[in-house]
Amino acid sequence: MGERKVLNKYFPPDFDPAKIPRTRKSDLNPNFVVRMMLPMSVRCQTCGEYMYKGKKFNSRKEDVQGPEGEYLGIKIFRFYFKCVTCSAEFTIKTDPKNMDYAVEGGVSRNYEPYKDVEAQKKQQLEAREQSEKEDPMAKLENKTKDSKMEMDILDALDEIKTQNSRNARLDVETIIEARRQQAEKEAAQAAAKAAALGDEEELEVQRAFAAGRVKRLRDGEEEPSASSASASASTSTSASAAKAVNAPIVSKGASKRPKLPAAVIVKAKAPASAAAPVAPAPAPAVGLGGLLGDYDSSGSSSPGGCEAK
Repeated sequence: MGERKVLNKYFPPDFDPAKIPRTRKSDLNPNFVVRMMLPMSVRCQTCGEYMYKGKKFNSRKEDVQGPEGEYLGIKIFRFYFKCVTCSAEFTIKTDPKNMDYAVEGGVSRNYEPYKDVEAQKKQQLEAREQSEKEDPMAKLENKTKDSKMEMDILDALDEIKTQNSRNARLDVETIIEARRQQAEKEAAQAAAKAAALGDEEELEVQRAFAAGRVKRLRDGEEEPSASSASASASTSTSASAAKAVNAPIVSKGASKRPKLPAAVIVKAKAPASAAAPVAPAPAPAVGLGGLLGDYDSSGSSSPGGCEAK
């Protein structure tokens, strides 16, 4: 208990610190445990278990030794994982050349379509470089296409910048005012269309009332000719003018009958059940002698009458 609170330790006279064995820290624990996630989806070759990208593991990390341990001065690391089902160990190492991870053993990487697309693009680029080396005209054509594509991209960027600057100058009040003017314009157009439609309807009504007046004719009546129709129209016009002169003044509040259109004659059939009119019998003619005879006979038959001498 006395040594627990002592500030200084005891060093014997024959103590030599150089005799203490020392080892490098890298030799103490070359594989240290790190917590990391699977960088890709894999399938265990031992039990067939699928382990998907993003699953967390406590893996051992170490440096790859030898000439394969570096790529352009970048160190390559190896990670040791264990299957979640059968605990079989598999290894994955970094791939700085392709900016990815590479499977070493124990598992197989699942199919990823984007890898094929990247490989195809790489093949096309290599084929283009090879053709440019062999054919100067192909190189010139590719250069022209690249410059045209670059100009199109710059034009699109300029258009986007112009639109952004135009939008930056706008404020809420300007947008509201523009919307209000647009709404007023649309309302005016709708009102004009409605007015035009109303005028058309009014013209249709006037045409309907401008049709001639219909006059029905019974069977046996003759249809008047054009001259008689014009004469009757003139007569009716003069008669209506005379009536208008002699007509009494009517107050504004009185209801007016609608003006009927001009006369048009339509012949109508008489009903079948109607009987022919019967002429009245003529009255018998009575003379002066007959009247006197009747008077004499009535005088003689009356009581107290006297005979004629």
